[in-house]
Amino acid sequence: MNNKILQIIPCYYPAHRYGGPVKSVHEMGRKLVDMGVDVTVFTTNADGPENLDVPVGTQVTINGVKVFYFPVEKPRSYFRSPKLAQALQERLREFDLVHINWLYVYTTMVAARECLRQKVPYVISPRGMLDPNAIALHGTLKKKLYLNLIERKHLYGAAAVHFTSTGERDQAIGAGWQVNPMVVPNSVDLSEYPSTLDSRPFLSLFPDLDGKKIVLFLGRMNYIKGLDLLTKAWPLVVKAVPNAHLVLAGPDDDGYAEKVKCWLAEGGVESSATFTGMLLGENKLAALAASDVFVASSYLESFGMAIIEAMACERPVVITDRVNICREVEQARAGIVTPCDPTRIAEALIMVLKNPEVGKEMGLKGRKFVEQNFTWDKAAREMTHVYEDILIKRKR
Repeated sequence: MNNKILQIIPCYYPAHRYGGPVKSVHEMGRKLVDMGVDVTVFTTNADGPENLDVPVGTQVTINGVKVFYFPVEKPRSYFRSPKLAQALQERLREFDLVHINWLYVYTTMVAARECLRQKVPYVISPRGMLDPNAIALHGTLKKKLYLNLIERKHLYGAAAVHFTSTGERDQAIGAGWQVNPMVVPNSVDLSEYPSTLDSRPFLSLFPDLDGKKIVLFLGRMNYIKGLDLLTKAWPLVVKAVPNAHLVLAGPDDDGYAEKVKCWLAEGGVESSATFTGMLLGENKLAALAASDVFVASSYLESFGMAIIEAMACERPVVITDRVNICREVEQARAGIVTPCDPTRIAEALIMVLKNPEVGKEMGLKGRKFVEQNFTWDKAAREMTHVYEDILIKRKR
């Protein structure tokens, strides 16, 4: 496939604070380039309250992907960028197909609108934002109004709507979105996750954790991650496993980490928790190597990149049934799936911590499942088939 694909995303590598989509969109683009696809990204230079230190309005090539960062303007949370909109008006017809990521943001609105106006086919990836649980969690009325007044036309005009898991697809379809769905999962590059991991870089940063039973949370400090549930579960875990230690690794969203610290203090377990900030590269792998179990207490995960990374590192996972790959994890016997209930989360963590052989078996099964189902080679091939089918149908 030698078609020209334009990816639209409001924030992009290296803006890791925005979570899994930033990494997964870049990794997919990188693998598509390896397969001969011409991939360009239009994005903004947003990085939370700051701007990325990147050239603006000119091409930057990252792993073969051609990236154009455009200046973000107020309101920043909406990722408003008139310069990006102007570039779409002027250059959209250079591309055979556009792949739009995210909902409720300016970049999606202007990209979908321009594709419809110029009759360029496009795919939309909602990234979990059509899930009824996501709509109910925060700003429900605003989201419903925005979906009905703005996004509905964009979703129904898309050649396909891309979901990263069958769970995400089923939730959206069940909520009544009559779209053309297709599922291509996020994945990992297994070469980045060797079977033998070294925990020393992490333990050298946090030597007091050596010898502890480490439970690792890896993600944004955000209400959607269910950290209120985890902090309520944690006193129960420490009571049953006194040397258990909770490591919370990830960027802070708008001071949310302070709430988490207060909850831990209220439970009398603040001394058994460590906040590391964001961990990347070797330090992230070392944290996974040092951990005994990975936890995702989320109220919503459209996919869960960090969960797949933990499984690739042969770590057992404890996740909620709001994670949209929970069925796959359960079927693979790679971890334990619980409701969004602190007592049940605690029971699952205690079981794994007290039974390391069970945890080891789960980890091995998780790695095998990732090898079979969640590699970028496989995902990129599936995505090219989706693109080709759209373009072939368009020529008829």
